[in-house]
Amino acid sequence: MPPLESIELQVATGEDVQSDRTAASCEPLSDSHGNGMTRSQAWNLYASHFLSTWNIRTYIVFTAAAYPNTLVASSIRGIVRTLASICFSSIIGRWVDHAPHRLKTLSSTISVNRISVISASVLWSFIVRSGNATQGSLESTSSITQDTVFGLILCLEVLETLSASGNMLSMERDFVVTAADPDGQTYGLTHLNSVMRRIDLICKLIAPILISVIVSATSVQIGVLIVGVMSTASWGVELVCAKRVWDLNPRLRVLKTIEIGDSNTLSQSLPPSGSWHMISQSLRRYGRGFESYFSSEVWIPSMSLSFLHISVLTYSATFITFLLNAGFSLNLITIARAAGSVVEISSTVVTPIGVHYLSKAKVHGRLRGVVARANEDSEDSGVGLLERFPEQQAATETGLERLGLWGISWQLLNLVPVVFAIWSLSPDTTTTTLPTILSRNLGPIVSQPLLAFTLFFFLSISRLGLWIFDLTTQQLTQTMNPASQRSSFAGLEYSFVSLFGLVQHLVAIVLHRPEQFKWIALMSLGATAVSTMAYAGWVCKMRGHLVHWERIGKGCECVKVRLRHVR
Repeated sequence: MPPLESIELQVATGEDVQSDRTAASCEPLSDSHGNGMTRSQAWNLYASHFLSTWNIRTYIVFTAAAYPNTLVASSIRGIVRTLASICFSSIIGRWVDHAPHRLKTLSSTISVNRISVISASVLWSFIVRSGNATQGSLESTSSITQDTVFGLILCLEVLETLSASGNMLSMERDFVVTAADPDGQTYGLTHLNSVMRRIDLICKLIAPILISVIVSATSVQIGVLIVGVMSTASWGVELVCAKRVWDLNPRLRVLKTIEIGDSNTLSQSLPPSGSWHMISQSLRRYGRGFESYFSSEVWIPSMSLSFLHISVLTYSATFITFLLNAGFSLNLITIARAAGSVVEISSTVVTPIGVHYLSKAKVHGRLRGVVARANEDSEDSGVGLLERFPEQQAATETGLERLGLWGISWQLLNLVPVVFAIWSLSPDTTTTTLPTILSRNLGPIVSQPLLAFTLFFFLSISRLGLWIFDLTTQQLTQTMNPASQRSSFAGLEYSFVSLFGLVQHLVAIVLHRPEQFKWIALMSLGATAVSTMAYAGWVCKMRGHLVHWERIGKGCECVKVRLRHVR
């Protein structure tokens, strides 16, 4: 069929596609229990996600063994991975949204990730073996060969990074959302998100430790071999588990319908006039992705979550380096980090309970209040609004918004004593700022063990609020974005996360002296405060208030009455 006839056919059927898309978006809310997710489907889903996450977490780069006397290779590798995520995450998200077959999309990301990891393991084995032959140096390998192999590894690093992002986008923003049961059922979206994040956090804790133990007990070559073998062995199992979920869930087998756009979309179907035309079209699509992101009603929570990655108040390499320079032992830091990971995992248990409890509040607010009034005033307007805000879904969104505010507020409050502890550890107390004055006055009465306890305890429990906020924001972006834009939206979110992470590293490079870390900590606390205020403003806009002042007034009246009876 000629291209113009194909375009006319697409335009002619645009209304049918839109109606099918509307019906598909409402399907999970009205799906019968017979077509719901079963225990077998859930466990196969968890197994597939576990294998993907485990392989991603165990893929450690062996630059320290290959380049023992310099940090240049590690820095180049980190910059390349970060820039790749910033530039291409949105493109990967758009590809996931526009791919009609969900299983083929997920399988493609799995296969590309495994191929890149296996190939990189072979190349790293070659470099490490050459280095061991000369007792840690690479003198036997020519500089050209060394640079060529490392360049190939960097290319595979880009593939591994983007395929891992594509796997997470396809799984979390498409596969899970489509397969989940309605809210309130056993395998609802809140439950699935919590279990999937629990798997991710457990792999984040255990996988690097296990690989490090293996490398320490044997050799780097054995560690590289084990990483490659695990990726090879889990490849087929992961594909089988994903296919089994797809076979047993009717909603996943329905092909996605691509929404027909305006004249810009039609012009993209025409043959390109040249390379410049293709570049301009790519830039336009990239720009429209940003327009779509900032036009979403949930972009503020997403940006607030991304902005938190500028903070160094986490168990990252930068913060651990400061703690070591401050005199804390590596064993103490390791124990504190493990405790923080346990707190993080506990957030996956707290979140479903909190959402269920806070969802019992009345669904009201500026946006939802408009829906309620419209339903009362006009039956015609109520039909479309009810489709957008079903009662159960609106109640769940209310619980997510409220719990998210509790989570990020909890993180902010617990980071305040952490910052004061860091300022107390700083050797430079010649300035007259408020944190310096307080730390100077508290210094004589605060012992070193108490200071260490304050630092690690509050930093660890702050992780509970961070991951509660992360989980609630993830589900809000899943449910409050159109199905055709979920992955594109999340891809841009990943880009912002990488961008703010890059800013964190650049700030650490500028303020690199240990006594300057206190300013980075203060900046991190300020960034958390900005995210908290932005999210609180968004919640106020959505619900119309932050505090039930009428309940506080009633509570005060009850206290007054009781005091009168006591007197």
